[in-house]
Amino acid sequence: MFRRVIANSGTDCKPSPSLAEILREEIARNGPLPCARFMELALYHPEYGYYESDRSVVGQRGDFYTSVSVGELFGQLLAYQFAAWLDECRKRNAEGGPPDAPLQIVEAGAHDGQLAEDILFWLKRRRPELLERVEYWILDPSERRQEWQRRRLSMFGSRVRWFANWGEVQQAGGVTGIIFANELLDAFPVHRLAWIAAEQRWCEWGVRTMADRFLWTRLPELHANVAALADPAAALSNLDPSLRASAWTSLAPVLPDGFVLECAPFAELWWNIAAQSLRRGKLLTFDYGHTGGEIINPTKPHGTLRAYRDHHLVDDVLAMPGEQDITAHVNFAAITHAGERAGLATVELTEQSRYLTRIVQRTMQPPSVFGEWTRERGRQFQTLSHPDHLGRSFSVLVQERT
Repeated sequence: MFRRVIANSGTDCKPSPSLAEILREEIARNGPLPCARFMELALYHPEYGYYESDRSVVGQRGDFYTSVSVGELFGQLLAYQFAAWLDECRKRNAEGGPPDAPLQIVEAGAHDGQLAEDILFWLKRRRPELLERVEYWILDPSERRQEWQRRRLSMFGSRVRWFANWGEVQQAGGVTGIIFANELLDAFPVHRLAWIAAEQRWCEWGVRTMADRFLWTRLPELHANVAALADPAAALSNLDPSLRASAWTSLAPVLPDGFVLECAPFAELWWNIAAQSLRRGKLLTFDYGHTGGEIINPTKPHGTLRAYRDHHLVDDVLAMPGEQDITAHVNFAAITHAGERAGLATVELTEQSRYLTRIVQRTMQPPSVFGEWTRERGRQFQTLSHPDHLGRSFSVLVQERT
C-alpha cells in the first residue's frame, strides 16, 4: 500500500544506512532507478521504509499534519455522513435482498488507527443500532502498522477486520457500504517525466548514485509503466482524460524545456481495483492535487514532487531515504476516470471546506444525533475548513455504485 511530510536539509543529517545501502546495491545491480522505485523503497520498505517507522510521523511531534491531527471532529463528521449513506444502503438492501445483510466501512491506509477509532466511537455513542450491523475493514499490507491498529482498536473486538490487499477483500464478497482513504493517494510512487523541447518528446528522470549521494539522472528510455506516454499528444490526454489530444498542437510549442510532470499509474490502478471491489455504495478520498485543467501548470515547472521533515519542506527529495516523507499532487482527473472505467458514477469533486461545511449544516438541523457543538468542535472545524489551514489545500472525490 502506498501513503505520506516534512525536513531540515542540514548537511549533518545522514540517511538510514541500511536503506541507503539497499538502494545503492539495487542501483549498482540494475542501473539508475525510476523515481517510482526509489519512492517505493524509501516509503514502504518493510523494515526501513518511512511509513514503517515506529516514531510518530503525524501531528505536532511528527513531520506533517493531517485532518485527523486536528482532533476527533474530522472522524465524527465522516461518521455522521457515513451513517446516512449506510442507511441508504440498508434501504436498498431491503428492496432487493435481506435487510439485515452486513454493511462495511473500508478504510485504506489507516496508519495508527486514530481515524478508525474516532469514527467507531461516534457510531457507538450516537448510532449503536447501526454499528451492530457494520463491519469496519482496514486495508493495509503492513504487519507492523496492523499491529499498531490492533492495539488501538482492541475494544471493538471482531467488529474490525484486517485485509492485506484487494484480492482478500474481493474473496470476502466485496464491499457494500463505503470505501475511503484520507491522504493516501498522494504518497503512491510516481514516475517523473521531463519535456525535451529540442526533440519534442518526454524523457524520464531516474535516480543514480555519486559517492554517498543520490542524484537525478535521465533514463535512456521510458519505463514500461509509462511507455504509452512516448507519444506526446497521447500523453496529455492520458494524464488528463478531460483534455483532447488535439490540445497538444497549441501547447507543445510553448512548453518550456525541462518542464516536469508526475505520472502515478499505481494510484490509478489501485483506485480502479477499489472501484471494482465496491458492490454498492460510495468510494471517496480526501487529498490534495490537480482538480481539473491543472496538469500543465506554468507555476510548477519542476513538478509537485517534494519531501518533508519536522514540518519543513526539504530541498533535496532524494536525501535521507526512509527518514523523510515524499509526496506528489494527486491527478484527480486520472483517478476519476479510473473509477468511471470500473462502472462508478462521479458524485462530486470539491474542496474539503465546502464538503465538510455541508455536513456541518446538516448536523445542526433537527432532529440530529450529532451532538452539541462545543467551542472545541468549532475550533477544530475552523482549522479543517479555513482556506489558510486545511480547507483549500484538500479536495474530496466521491464516486458511487447504486
